[in-house]
Amino acid sequence: MEKIMMDVIDLAVKAGEMVLCDSGFKVDSKGTKENYVTSTDIKVQEYLRRELSKILPGSYFMGEEGDLPSEDDRLRGSDTWVWIVDPIDGTANYARGLENSVVSIALMRSGTVVMGVVRHPYLDMTFYAYEGQGAFMNGERIHVSDRDLEHSMLATAWSAYNKARAPECFRITEKLYYICEDIRRTGTAAFELCMLAKGAIDIYFEINLAPWDYAAASRIVKEAGGYTMSLDGDLDLYASGPAIAGNTLANAEYVKKVAEEEIRRR
Repeated sequence: MEKIMMDVIDLAVKAGEMVLCDSGFKVDSKGTKENYVTSTDIKVQEYLRRELSKILPGSYFMGEEGDLPSEDDRLRGSDTWVWIVDPIDGTANYARGLENSVVSIALMRSGTVVMGVVRHPYLDMTFYAYEGQGAFMNGERIHVSDRDLEHSMLATAWSAYNKARAPECFRITEKLYYICEDIRRTGTAAFELCMLAKGAIDIYFEINLAPWDYAAASRIVKEAGGYTMSLDGDLDLYASGPAIAGNTLANAEYVKKVAEEEIRRR
């Protein structure tokens, strides 16, 4: 598995170079005006699909650009190797030249993410983790902070793709804001979760994320000593939904409690 990890890290770095170098990309939207897709997203995803299938022949592929599997029930109960990929997490940032986007690659088996790699090409940061082996950034072991809720930093967003749910997000954010130190919003969930893994961010909430947004980073957070969850248990790796993370179980559960209270008011 160490060889697979090194191969995936190498692919993530190469995919990041594609993101940096593809200056002539085209921008479109999917579903809503806020939900961008670029020709680079498609190009990088196809590259990763092709190369990851060489690493594990016969493996399944879930990518953001049109590959949410329809045979969920079959995959949920199987031991099939599944790649969960976001070719560019932070596409809106990328399309606007904000230089804060990452490539995210996870490997799942039997409903568990066993490996995660997140590459930030602009900052030359590579986060990675394998089940039971710890979490690393550029070869150095990382760990979540030990800050309590009062001294925590929250990363969040406000449901840009479905603004009908923004009021819930605002209420949750407001409650947490008066308790924690401050809030950050970078436009890439995978990177924010990696920042939690390295101790820069302490708590995290989004009301609706897809598996490719958090799959790789969730393994990195766990291996760094943190916690991830949804409102009703573990993060769902086959469907979109709320995503919560914390440096400590107590902090994550407090965020969950606030979210549950406000979502029930909807």
